[in-house]
Amino acid sequence: MQHKFSFRSALYDFWSIYETIKKYYPIGVYRGEGKGIYFEYDGIKELEKIVEENTHNQLNFHDRWVNFTKQIGDTIGKEIEGTTYGQAPSFSSFVIIQKNKIENCIHRKELHFAVSLIGNFYQIYGLDTTIILDPKEGKAFSAVNVVTTSPFAEFATAFELVEQKIKEKYPNHKIIPFGFGQTIIKGLQVRYLDDEDCSINKALFNHFLSEEYISTSRRGDEYYGKEQWLKQK
Repeated sequence: MQHKFSFRSALYDFWSIYETIKKYYPIGVYRGEGKGIYFEYDGIKELEKIVEENTHNQLNFHDRWVNFTKQIGDTIGKEIEGTTYGQAPSFSSFVIIQKNKIENCIHRKELHFAVSLIGNFYQIYGLDTTIILDPKEGKAFSAVNVVTTSPFAEFATAFELVEQKIKEKYPNHKIIPFGFGQTIIKGLQVRYLDDEDCSINKALFNHFLSEEYISTSRRGDEYYGKEQWLKQK
Protein backbone atom coordinates (compact mmCIF):
# COMPACT_ATOMS: atom_id res chain seq x y z
CA MET A 1 0.00 0.00 0.00
CA GLN A 2 1.37 3.38 -1.00
CA HIS A 3 1.08 6.34 1.37
CA LYS A 4 0.82 9.88 0.08
CA PHE A 5 3.17 12.67 1.14
CA SER A 6 2.10 13.99 4.52
CA PHE A 7 3.59 14.67 7.96
CA ARG A 8 2.67 15.99 11.41
CA SER A 9 3.48 19.64 10.80
CA ALA A 10 2.99 20.55 14.46
CA LEU A 11 6.05 18.45 15.34
CA TYR A 12 8.14 18.04 12.19
CA ASP A 13 9.30 20.22 9.33
CA PHE A 14 9.77 18.21 6.14
CA TRP A 15 8.94 21.11 3.84
CA SER A 16 12.55 21.44 2.65
CA ILE A 17 12.19 18.01 1.01
CA TYR A 18 9.10 19.09 -0.89
CA GLU A 19 10.67 22.41 -1.86
CA THR A 20 13.74 20.62 -3.25
CA ILE A 21 11.62 18.22 -5.29
CA LYS A 22 9.45 21.07 -6.61
CA LYS A 23 12.59 22.95 -7.64
CA TYR A 24 13.89 20.14 -9.84
CA TYR A 25 10.72 18.34 -11.00
CA PRO A 26 7.63 19.85 -12.68
CA ILE A 27 5.03 18.21 -10.43
CA GLY A 28 1.80 17.54 -12.30
CA VAL A 29 3.41 17.75 -15.76
CA TYR A 30 3.32 14.46 -17.68
CA ARG A 31 6.79 13.32 -18.72
CA GLY A 32 5.82 11.32 -21.79
CA GLU A 33 8.45 10.25 -24.28
CA GLY A 34 10.91 12.32 -26.23
CA LYS A 35 11.09 16.08 -25.79
CA GLY A 36 7.92 17.52 -24.26
CA ILE A 37 7.46 20.51 -21.99
CA TYR A 38 8.54 18.34 -19.03
CA PHE A 39 12.10 18.46 -20.38
CA GLU A 40 11.90 22.23 -20.87
CA TYR A 41 11.46 22.81 -17.13
CA ASP A 42 14.42 24.77 -15.75
CA GLY A 43 14.78 22.36 -12.83
CA ILE A 44 15.06 19.32 -15.11
CA LYS A 45 17.75 21.06 -17.15
CA GLU A 46 19.64 21.95 -13.97
CA LEU A 47 19.27 18.42 -12.60
CA GLU A 48 20.78 16.98 -15.79
CA LYS A 49 23.81 19.27 -15.42
CA ILE A 50 24.27 18.27 -11.77
CA VAL A 51 24.16 14.54 -12.56
CA GLU A 52 26.59 14.92 -15.46
CA GLU A 53 29.04 16.95 -13.37
CA ASN A 54 29.03 14.54 -10.44
CA THR A 55 28.61 11.06 -11.92
CA HIS A 56 29.39 11.21 -15.64
CA ASN A 57 32.61 13.15 -15.10
CA GLN A 58 34.87 10.33 -13.95
CA LEU A 59 37.43 12.55 -12.23
CA ASN A 60 34.72 14.24 -10.15
CA PHE A 61 32.99 10.93 -9.46
CA HIS A 62 36.13 9.29 -8.10
CA ASP A 63 37.13 12.35 -6.09
CA ARG A 64 33.66 12.98 -4.61
CA TRP A 65 32.40 9.42 -4.07
CA VAL A 66 34.63 6.46 -4.97
CA ASN A 67 37.47 7.57 -2.69
CA PHE A 68 34.99 8.21 0.11
CA THR A 69 33.43 4.75 -0.15
CA LYS A 70 36.89 3.15 -0.29
CA GLN A 71 37.64 4.74 3.07
CA ILE A 72 34.42 3.28 4.46
CA GLY A 73 35.29 -0.17 3.13
CA ASP A 74 38.78 0.02 4.62
CA THR A 75 37.40 1.10 8.00
CA ILE A 76 34.77 -1.65 8.14
CA GLY A 77 36.99 -4.24 6.50
CA LYS A 78 34.23 -5.20 4.07
CA GLU A 79 33.74 -5.19 0.31
CA ILE A 80 32.01 -2.15 -1.20
CA GLU A 81 30.00 -2.22 -4.43
CA GLY A 82 29.01 0.96 -6.25
CA THR A 83 25.44 1.39 -7.44
CA THR A 84 25.44 4.96 -8.77
CA TYR A 85 22.99 4.66 -11.62
CA GLY A 86 22.57 6.50 -14.93
CA GLN A 87 20.45 9.63 -14.47
CA ALA A 88 19.44 8.88 -10.86
CA PRO A 89 20.23 12.00 -8.77
CA SER A 90 22.47 10.45 -6.12
CA PHE A 91 25.76 8.82 -5.25
CA SER A 92 25.07 5.29 -3.99
CA SER A 93 26.88 2.11 -2.89
CA PHE A 94 26.46 -0.83 -0.54
CA VAL A 95 28.61 -2.75 1.92
CA ILE A 96 28.52 -6.55 1.79
CA ILE A 97 28.07 -7.37 5.47
CA GLN A 98 27.79 -11.12 4.96
CA LYS A 99 27.75 -13.55 2.04
CA ASN A 100 26.83 -17.26 2.00
CA LYS A 101 26.67 -19.64 -0.95
CA ILE A 102 24.89 -23.00 -0.98
CA GLU A 103 25.08 -24.74 -4.33
CA ASN A 104 23.49 -22.33 -6.82
CA CYS A 105 21.98 -20.01 -4.16
CA ILE A 106 23.74 -16.93 -2.78
CA HIS A 107 22.46 -15.07 0.28
CA ARG A 108 23.86 -11.62 1.00
CA LYS A 109 23.36 -9.02 3.68
CA GLU A 110 23.91 -5.61 2.08
CA LEU A 111 23.98 -2.21 3.77
CA HIS A 112 22.92 0.34 1.16
CA PHE A 113 23.61 4.06 1.46
CA ALA A 114 23.09 7.03 -0.84
CA VAL A 115 23.67 10.77 -0.81
CA SER A 116 21.39 12.98 -2.87
CA LEU A 117 22.91 15.30 -5.47
CA ILE A 118 20.02 17.78 -5.33
CA GLY A 119 19.64 18.42 -1.61
CA ASN A 120 21.16 17.86 1.81
CA PHE A 121 19.75 14.35 2.25
CA TYR A 122 21.03 10.81 2.69
CA GLN A 123 19.54 7.35 3.18
CA ILE A 124 20.78 4.09 4.75
CA TYR A 125 19.05 0.70 4.89
CA GLY A 126 19.91 -2.98 4.96
CA LEU A 127 18.79 -5.65 2.49
CA ASP A 128 18.75 -9.42 2.73
CA THR A 129 18.95 -10.63 -0.86
CA THR A 130 19.03 -14.04 -2.50
CA ILE A 131 20.50 -14.77 -5.92
CA ILE A 132 19.74 -17.97 -7.80
CA LEU A 133 22.34 -18.89 -10.42
CA ASP A 134 21.27 -20.73 -13.55
CA PRO A 135 24.50 -22.01 -15.16
CA LYS A 136 22.69 -23.58 -18.11
CA GLU A 137 21.11 -20.29 -19.13
CA GLY A 138 24.02 -18.21 -17.87
CA LYS A 139 21.59 -16.08 -15.87
CA ALA A 140 21.08 -14.97 -12.28
CA PHE A 141 17.73 -14.30 -10.63
CA SER A 142 17.65 -12.08 -7.56
CA ALA A 143 15.08 -11.12 -4.94
CA VAL A 144 14.97 -8.93 -1.86
CA ASN A 145 13.67 -10.83 1.15
CA VAL A 146 13.88 -8.38 4.05
CA VAL A 147 14.51 -4.64 4.45
CA THR A 148 16.17 -3.42 7.66
CA THR A 149 15.26 0.23 8.15
CA SER A 150 17.46 1.29 11.10
CA PRO A 151 20.55 0.21 13.09
CA PHE A 152 19.30 -3.25 14.07
CA ALA A 153 20.84 -6.61 14.96
CA GLU A 154 23.65 -7.63 12.58
CA PHE A 155 23.34 -4.36 10.59
CA ALA A 156 23.70 -2.07 13.63
CA THR A 157 27.49 -1.61 13.76
CA ALA A 158 27.97 -0.99 10.03
CA PHE A 159 24.86 1.21 9.84
CA GLU A 160 26.13 3.48 12.63
CA LEU A 161 29.64 3.64 11.21
CA VAL A 162 28.43 4.55 7.70
CA GLU A 163 26.12 7.18 9.12
CA GLN A 164 28.97 8.65 11.15
CA LYS A 165 31.17 8.86 8.04
CA ILE A 166 28.39 10.50 6.02
CA LYS A 167 27.80 13.07 8.75
CA GLU A 168 31.53 13.86 8.88
CA LYS A 169 31.70 14.43 5.12
CA TYR A 170 28.27 16.05 4.78
CA PRO A 171 27.61 17.80 8.14
CA ASN A 172 24.50 19.64 6.91
CA HIS A 173 22.75 16.54 5.53
CA LYS A 174 19.82 14.80 7.21
CA ILE A 175 18.63 11.21 6.86
CA ILE A 176 15.35 10.57 5.08
CA PRO A 177 13.45 8.16 7.37
CA PHE A 178 12.60 5.01 5.41
CA GLY A 179 8.84 5.22 5.97
CA PHE A 180 8.70 8.87 4.92
CA GLY A 181 10.91 8.29 1.89
CA GLN A 182 8.46 5.69 0.60
CA THR A 183 5.56 8.16 0.50
CA ILE A 184 4.49 9.37 -2.93
CA ILE A 185 3.66 12.76 -4.41
CA LYS A 186 0.73 12.80 -6.82
CA GLY A 187 1.89 13.88 -10.27
CA LEU A 188 5.61 13.49 -9.52
CA GLN A 189 7.52 11.85 -12.37
CA VAL A 190 11.29 11.52 -12.43
CA ARG A 191 13.51 11.83 -15.44
CA TYR A 192 15.05 8.34 -15.33
CA LEU A 193 11.87 6.24 -14.84
CA ASP A 194 8.52 5.78 -16.58
CA ASP A 195 6.68 5.45 -13.25
CA GLU A 196 3.88 7.83 -12.37
CA ASP A 197 3.32 9.26 -8.86
CA CYS A 198 6.88 8.62 -7.69
CA SER A 199 8.12 8.38 -4.13
CA ILE A 200 10.38 10.77 -2.23
CA ASN A 201 13.17 8.18 -2.46
CA LYS A 202 12.89 7.99 -6.26
CA ALA A 203 13.05 11.76 -6.59
CA LEU A 204 16.04 12.24 -4.28
CA PHE A 205 18.01 9.01 -4.67
CA ASN A 206 17.17 6.10 -7.00
CA HIS A 207 14.62 3.36 -7.74
CA PHE A 208 16.15 0.59 -5.57
CA LEU A 209 13.31 0.74 -3.02
CA SER A 210 10.55 0.44 -5.63
CA GLU A 211 7.61 -1.63 -4.42
CA GLU A 212 8.05 -4.09 -7.28
CA TYR A 213 11.59 -4.86 -6.12
CA ILE A 214 11.39 -5.04 -2.35
CA SER A 215 9.46 -7.37 -0.08
CA THR A 216 6.92 -6.04 2.39
CA SER A 217 8.94 -7.81 5.11
CA ARG A 218 10.61 -5.09 7.15
CA ARG A 219 12.29 -4.83 10.50
CA GLY A 220 13.69 -2.04 12.60
CA ASP A 221 12.34 1.46 13.11
CA GLU A 222 10.84 2.67 9.81
CA TYR A 223 11.03 6.27 11.03
CA TYR A 224 14.57 6.14 12.35
CA GLY A 225 16.11 9.63 12.16
CA LYS A 226 12.84 11.53 12.45
CA GLU A 227 14.23 13.47 15.44
CA GLN A 228 16.52 15.28 12.98
CA TRP A 229 13.38 16.85 11.52
CA LEU A 230 11.78 18.06 14.75
CA LYS A 231 10.74 21.69 14.76
CA GLN A 232 12.90 23.99 16.86
CA LYS A 233 11.18 25.01 20.07
